[in-house]
This record gives sequence, structure tokens and C-alpha cells, in this order.
Amino acid sequence: AAPCILFFDELDSIAKARGGGAGDAGGAADRVINQILTEMDGMTNKKNVFIIGATNRPDIIDPAILRPGRLDQLIYIPLPDMPSRTAILRANLRKSPIAKDVDLAYLSRITDGFSGADLTEICQRACKLAIREAIEAEIRAERQRQARKEAAM
Repeated sequence: AAPCILFFDELDSIAKARGGGAGDAGGAADRVINQILTEMDGMTNKKNVFIIGATNRPDIIDPAILRPGRLDQLIYIPLPDMPSRTAILRANLRKSPIAKDVDLAYLSRITDGFSGADLTEICQRACKLAIREAIEAEIRAERQRQARKEAAM
């Protein structure tokens, strides 16, 4: 139904070039891409239906899906540059307390070639590690208090 946007993430997983189905169960992958192509062709008359696909492997997409009237425009989105990496790190850490010695500019410099997802994962792991360390420090402090208390008795 129009208007709508159909978004296929990881398009390469369902739209690989046909014919190379080694290990494919009876050409199932070919049948899937054939059906997708048929459905896309049926939508060319609809003015307010937009089909968008995302992939990090455009080289293995079936060429038929990239023909005019289907997914006929390829937009390359590069990995983030240094200012973008800084912004991504800031956005990911905006609700987290950060130690004064954390240098986001330095982290941005050494993460050249990292994607936004990579940077998000780093931030999430760092936050989890900080929480774990804080809990362990509190447990150690409590044990020391208990030991002092017992020694005083």
C-alpha cells in the first residue's frame, strides 16, 4: 500500500548473484531473488513506494536488482572521518559519566577505519567494564570494612 518505504538491511544476504548456489538447497536462493524481482517490477506503477537496500557487499548483489526501475541508484556512505568519529563517541557517551582523563580526540585519531557500529560497541564495552570495576571496588571496600571491624573486636 502506498505511501510506504520498504527497507532491506543486509540486502546481500537475500539478493546474491544467482547461479552460484553451491550448497543451496535446490536453488532456494535463486527462487527468493526471482520473487523479489517480480515484486519489485510490480511496484513500478506505484508512485509513493520507495525501496531501499543497505549492504556492505554491493559487489555480490545480483546485477538484475540494480537495473533501472529497481534499485537503480547506489549511494556510497564512507566510514566516518575523525570529526564524525568524535561526534559518534560523544553521542554514545552523552548519558554516561566520563573520567576527566578520557581524551575523545585521541580515541577518534586511533579509530581510523572504524564504523559507527564499531565505535558504539567500544563505548558499550567501556561502560560495562566501568560498571563492573565500580562494583568490584565497592565489594573490596566492603570486605576491608568488615575485616577492620572484625580485627577491632
